[in-house]
Amino acid sequence: MPAGILQLLLMARTLTVFEAKLPIVIPLVATCLIIVGLVPVAASRGKLHIPGYVGIALFAFAVSLVFGKLAGLRRIAASAGGPIFSILFFLLIAVAVGSILALFFYRDPR
Repeated sequence: MPAGILQLLLMARTLTVFEAKLPIVIPLVATCLIIVGLVPVAASRGKLHIPGYVGIALFAFAVSLVFGKLAGLRRIAASAGGPIFSILFFLLIAVAVGSILALFFYRDPR
């Protein structure tokens, strides 16, 4: 059995052990990867300046910590708001990581 298929099977088995909701997790992972990839692409085209990417990274990280804390509260975690706050947390973390990566790929538009 090729190593890639074995890793995929082990990952799928791990996700089922932890009872991950795959209809939510798989699109969320794909969306986060797209966000992390698109922000540095925009930076390589010089769409924003370096302080802008730093500000976006700090703001997204701070807001994601708030949403993560809200998602962990007992009243919210048990309601429909819990998964919504969790999804927002992961999307904002993806924006923060993408903004940090954008600093490495930034190209001055001049």
